[in-house]
Amino acid sequence: MKILFVNPCLRPDSQHKVLPVGIAMVMTYVGKHGYLFDFLDIDINDFSDEYVENYIISNEYDAILFGSIVTHYKWMKWFTHIIRKHQPAAKIIVGNSVAGSIPEVFLAHSKADIVVIGEGEITTLEILKALEAKNPISDVLGIAYIDENGELVKTGVRKALKKLDDLPFANWDYFDVDAYFKKSHMAAISGDFEDGVEPRTMPVSTARGCVFKCTFCHYVFWDDPYRYRSPENVLKEIEQHIDKLGANYINFWDDLSFGSLPQAERMVDAIISSGLKFKWSAAVRVDLFGNPKHDYEHRLALAHKFKKAGCMGLGFSLESGNQEILNMMEKRIKPEYFSEQVDILKKAGIISNVSVVFGYPIETPESINETFEMCLNAKIYPSMGFLLPLPYTGMYQYAKEKGLIVDEDAYLDSITERQDLCFNMTQMSDEEVQSHISEGARQLNEMLELGLTDGTLIKTGGYRNQSKKTAQGVNPYAPVDSEDLQRIENDVSLNYNQAIFQMDSTPNDQ
Repeated sequence: MKILFVNPCLRPDSQHKVLPVGIAMVMTYVGKHGYLFDFLDIDINDFSDEYVENYIISNEYDAILFGSIVTHYKWMKWFTHIIRKHQPAAKIIVGNSVAGSIPEVFLAHSKADIVVIGEGEITTLEILKALEAKNPISDVLGIAYIDENGELVKTGVRKALKKLDDLPFANWDYFDVDAYFKKSHMAAISGDFEDGVEPRTMPVSTARGCVFKCTFCHYVFWDDPYRYRSPENVLKEIEQHIDKLGANYINFWDDLSFGSLPQAERMVDAIISSGLKFKWSAAVRVDLFGNPKHDYEHRLALAHKFKKAGCMGLGFSLESGNQEILNMMEKRIKPEYFSEQVDILKKAGIISNVSVVFGYPIETPESINETFEMCLNAKIYPSMGFLLPLPYTGMYQYAKEKGLIVDEDAYLDSITERQDLCFNMTQMSDEEVQSHISEGARQLNEMLELGLTDGTLIKTGGYRNQSKKTAQGVNPYAPVDSEDLQRIENDVSLNYNQAIFQMDSTPNDQ
């Protein structure tokens, strides 16, 4: 059986590229079980759509596998149509959130044959085994497909792998690692490298999922419990990257690297004890060091231990300085946690890499100012984004129930980046939202003396930016103005201030 894996390019011409952990893990698992395959890495090579189509014309396969995040929906649909046009017999298998979060929509509007839902390694292997043996795929758990009667079929839920240590380390021999190194400098947060030493940044996945389910967020392991690898297993992989690839900076590539202080302390203790020397960054929540339920001196001491272990920066989200919005997000934090965490990390010499989200339905000029005030007091310039309702999230369901998303396919075609205002759910006009945010960012820029230009305050414009027009005329999913939103609000019984989704947000078992 001839197999092709494809790594799509999410942001053409970007000077920042990171080795793709997800597809690497699936390819490695399949390869470990004896399957040979070709690999088309569109991302690092910046292959044009014309090149990609010519490749499909020139090379025939029995199965073609790929995936991406849901904001790449439009291109992924295009790619399935190109494959079906030139290779009608090939089985098209798509994973990650672009398909797994909306299998019924993706299968209805693309030419995909099989959607992988959730964790992909074992499911993908079983699909290939079934296709090779010409056995029914209905026996494979964790997939969706359209049967011979045109009906959507979802097979049973696949239980998440309990021990991540059982998975093989990603085999980066399939990739042009040096090419990725040259474009991954931005992933090395203030590495403090000696003159002439270039950062060689490797992503390492240490955990899967998160302990919370915020209403704006989606990740592939949403339905699975939060799990993490043992420190010994992680360090064995890192040592391999140092010895074989000359890696000197490790980006813990996780939705949430550390879900608790004891987990974090075990990891940094293991790094220090190992004697391995490398710089690193990770993803945490603002309540890791910021929650006052833990002793302050202990949190500060642990932060210093992080620094000793090589931690250069931690990524975490304030999201909003307004408590009502945080409640609607089901973020389960208080704004003061953010201030406390930034203060502790500064004392330890660790950089805070912070993000915020504007545009929740109850957002106002005052709440926008609250968020900027938090950042100003902390002397932090955050990565800013607009609320973008993603499938399988509370806010996506909210938007559908409000009548804001009617045609899901058209909506998903229209979205681009979180830094583009694709969808306005506030009571303010687009101009008002952008004006208030730009003004806050401008003041923050001036007070922190960063020297940013107006065009780079929010970094909008985005890759893959599209016209608000479609082939049928005006895009119905262009941002909604305040009058339309008020009309919709009057027609729907739920009130914005009451519409906090009562999702099951109990922390997953660790």
